[in-house]
Amino acid sequence: MLALCGCTASLAPQQLEIADGVYWSAHYHSYLEAKDGLLTRYQYTPSQCWSADAGLLPRVFSSAYNPGQHEWVGAGRNTLVLRRLSDGIPVFFTREPLLPAPCRQPPEASASAVIDTLAEVLTQFQHGLSQTELLRWRYQAQRLDAQHNLTDTDKSVALYQLVREVLVDSDDRHAFVLARELGAYYRVNPFTVGEAQRELSRQQWQQELQQSALYNDCEQALWWGLLSSGEYYLGVLRLHGFTSAQQGLQQVEVSYSEAGQRCLQRALDKLASDLKKASQSLGKPPSLLIDLRFNEGGSLLLASQLALSLQAQPLPFASINQHQLTEQRRPDLSRLYQGGRVLVSEITASAAEHLAQALRLRGFSLHGQTTRGAFSPTIVKSLPNGWIIGVSMYAPATLLDGHGQALPEGTGLVPDQELPATWVFPVR
Repeated sequence: MLALCGCTASLAPQQLEIADGVYWSAHYHSYLEAKDGLLTRYQYTPSQCWSADAGLLPRVFSSAYNPGQHEWVGAGRNTLVLRRLSDGIPVFFTREPLLPAPCRQPPEASASAVIDTLAEVLTQFQHGLSQTELLRWRYQAQRLDAQHNLTDTDKSVALYQLVREVLVDSDDRHAFVLARELGAYYRVNPFTVGEAQRELSRQQWQQELQQSALYNDCEQALWWGLLSSGEYYLGVLRLHGFTSAQQGLQQVEVSYSEAGQRCLQRALDKLASDLKKASQSLGKPPSLLIDLRFNEGGSLLLASQLALSLQAQPLPFASINQHQLTEQRRPDLSRLYQGGRVLVSEITASAAEHLAQALRLRGFSLHGQTTRGAFSPTIVKSLPNGWIIGVSMYAPATLLDGHGQALPEGTGLVPDQELPATWVFPVR
């Protein structure tokens, strides 16, 4: 498919004066305690509250440094406002009289506390659980706590299995758990194609890209060029990590940043120039083939920027919790091609699914398999024993496409033309 024809740093963070005190976010279910310019984050559930080491906000930060995956918007006597770098959604913290006393105590890390906290986090973010199964998980956790003949590792392995069962029951397509001491990572897996086949296909595809004469940019996140079939190919591998930054002697990935959006803009300028050459070679504008088969998402701002550059229309890219996403920059590519199709698969998720739907609303057709159905942005939390979990943070009814219609959270986008799994994930 990739045979070709003959032609072919972030801005300084805003520093704010932050009044000492305690601030609360119902959006994140977290407290911030400001003291002498430093902010400490406390994760809250009804039964636990503690200074958390994981999440989209770090445990301790200040206005002099970028607070995790956020940037400062403003600070007043009674309000702090941050903006998520991945989607532009504002997060408000409002002043509270006191930090609850339990927040200053270390969390109880028993198996029972882990299961209860996980259930509470899922409830906070609108994920239902089977109450019958929850009683069973709590009973099994209590038994684990009472068994003194098991090693700590054996208890951790058994608890890890319980946590996996709870996440599966939530039916959250974004849900995952990371247990570092076990070297274990699990993501809720609704795939019909096995992991080995998916990974082999991904590797073969990336090898084809590397061996082709396609252009690439933004840390090889984008690949483009005219195919021998006459279609113009745009492969979007991911929607994050478009740039890297120097930290000491190492180059580290920057998942979400203004620099990434500028990189995308420069890449699209190069693509526009090559599209003009392709039009001259063909005698007409080519049709586009946009490949999102192996794209698991990333930044909604990058996805919006790409979609609105391809086809700007007077409708938002998407709407999440009544916040409209519309990131539009040059160039305007709409006159450089005629029509197009988008390749999707059950791997296609999150921002890539939003991108696929936005392109469909702009006249593109979808080909492949039903997408994953994971449109909601993710919140990252820690469990009392230090394990990290991620869950979707918005109810399905609050996730809307550019026409204001609910997105198929949990079920995915059905393609206009379904392709067999052996075509999308070939095995050789």
